[in-house]
Amino acid sequence: MIVRMIKMEMDCNMKMNKMTANETNSYMCGVPHWVGIPMRDDSGAHINEIFVAAMNIPCCIFAFFSNLVIIVTIIKTPSLQRPCNILLCSLAATDCLTGITAQSIFVALRLALYHDASTCSYQYKLYKAFYVTIMLTSGFSFAFLTVISFDRHYALSRPLVYRTKVTNKDVLKVIALTGMSWFLLTGLVQFVFSRAAGKIFAITMPTIFIAVPIVNHVGMFLAVRRHKSFTAGAGISSHLSVVLQREKKVALNMAIISLVLLLSLSPQLLNKIIQTSCPKLYILLQPWTLTMVFLISSVNPIIYTLRNKALRDGMRAVLTG
Repeated sequence: MIVRMIKMEMDCNMKMNKMTANETNSYMCGVPHWVGIPMRDDSGAHINEIFVAAMNIPCCIFAFFSNLVIIVTIIKTPSLQRPCNILLCSLAATDCLTGITAQSIFVALRLALYHDASTCSYQYKLYKAFYVTIMLTSGFSFAFLTVISFDRHYALSRPLVYRTKVTNKDVLKVIALTGMSWFLLTGLVQFVFSRAAGKIFAITMPTIFIAVPIVNHVGMFLAVRRHKSFTAGAGISSHLSVVLQREKKVALNMAIISLVLLLSLSPQLLNKIIQTSCPKLYILLQPWTLTMVFLISSVNPIIYTLRNKALRDGMRAVLTG
């Protein structure tokens, strides 16, 4: 075992010293290059890693505490305890978890990849912890947004029926079932599935998580159009009009959150395009593209607060005692 570890360490050092543009798709210490492995003899890469860490450290702290305040506010404010806000809590809990796990491990991994004293085994363990936590938290985000898209579609299609039939307990059951399902799937992918099956899963699930909400949002738009046609043709009760306006506002807020999440992924796609032609630039930009994804955990609570006056008032009441 000791001989094997020494051999692995020597191989790692040799690859570090001989890295060229043709090695972009290779692995180093078991850490794939999509993480953006810096060149240790490059002073520019050194400065870049310092800025990456300086950006992520305060953001992961802010993400944790700001989302925690939102969760506590909804729990302690009875008037906010509605199905849509409970679903919002699931997203806030995911962002809170992201800040304390995946984003924090990401910072530790960046420092370990650049530091000469860190061993290959330590780097690989950090990478595995980072990969598992980012898969878990990003999966939670997409899964809950998919559930929310179904919820909003139902609320806009049949607003009065939704208000009478959908309860807080129903929503909590759906959240628990979704969270446990994704947790088990993550475990299966990491410890049971083969590499090929894992790649198929990694391609299939994001496609589903993007396609299904898009279909549901189109359905929401059509539902709103139907209600407008009904209003113009036969008239509509004032109660239904008020309920519909509230559900439309919540749906718009969730659509903004979904759009911001999708936009945060675009820098990774653009950087992937230049990987072959400009490998050094790809490595320099890759930690920033990952940082853009993590920043969503800090941006989301700001969006929640700005778009929801009742939540702002509740937060003010909780924070001021």
